[in-house]
This record gives sequence, structure tokens and C-alpha cells, in this order.
Amino acid sequence: MKLKLFIAVMGLVPALVLAQAAPNMLGTWKGVSNSAVYGSGLFHPTEAGKEKSIRFRNVEYMLVIDKEEGRNFAGLIGAASSKHPTNMKHKEMILGSYAKDMKSGVMVNETGTFSFRLADPKNLEVCFSQVTPHAVTTPRVASCFEMSKQ
Repeated sequence: MKLKLFIAVMGLVPALVLAQAAPNMLGTWKGVSNSAVYGSGLFHPTEAGKEKSIRFRNVEYMLVIDKEEGRNFAGLIGAASSKHPTNMKHKEMILGSYAKDMKSGVMVNETGTFSFRLADPKNLEVCFSQVTPHAVTTPRVASCFEMSKQ
């Protein structure tokens, strides 16, 4: 009986070690946003006079993670198109942290909050929200997209 218990415990140890290791987020991720936007801002500009209209936008973004330690990571985010005002020349800093499950977590940039879930090592599901109370021109944004590691 002790031998069976020992074998069972030894079989669980590698699984527990792997479950606690943070996935490798380092690298470049790309994906197209599906956004509902009200108002105007750098990431979601609009034509003059249309700031108070609801718009639906799709923008391809790049997320470049260049720092990682334990459950935390940092990098830059920007639009993939060189014609977009927030292209990678603009680059907003991203800070992120994994939850205990090591598959989901949160990220923040200068404008809002992201939640994410790593579907597998190459696919990241991301949702972004931005709310600025009492601001007429600063946008409110709800956006979800899937990113693939390049």
C-alpha cells in the first residue's frame, strides 16, 4: 500500500510543478480587435462632430512582451498598421500579471484595463475596457480580440 501511495505522489509532483510555472509570454502577438466605441481618442479617433456616436471598429494590434519574471510581464502595444495614429511608433506600455491558474490575468496600459486568458501557448484571448467618467471626448471602449504568437 505504501508503494502505491509513493508512486501516486511521485506521479503528481511533475504535474504540480508544471501547473505553477508561468507560461512564456515573451515575443510578438497580433490580433484584430472587435470594438464598440463611444467618444474619440488616440486609439479610436473619429471624424469631427461624430464624437457622440457609437461606432464599431476593427483594428489590428501588436503586443510585444519583452520582460517577464514569475507571474508578471511587461511590454508595448500599438496598432499594426503604419497608417494608424497608435502604430508601433507610438507604443503604449503594458504591464501584466497572471492569476493563480497561470492561464488568465490582467494587463493595464495608459488608457484602460485588459483581462486575458491564454487558450494555449500560441493563442491569447484579450478583452479591453476603458471608461473615463464625465469625459465627453475621451472614449468609452469595450473590445475583445484573439491574438496569435508570431
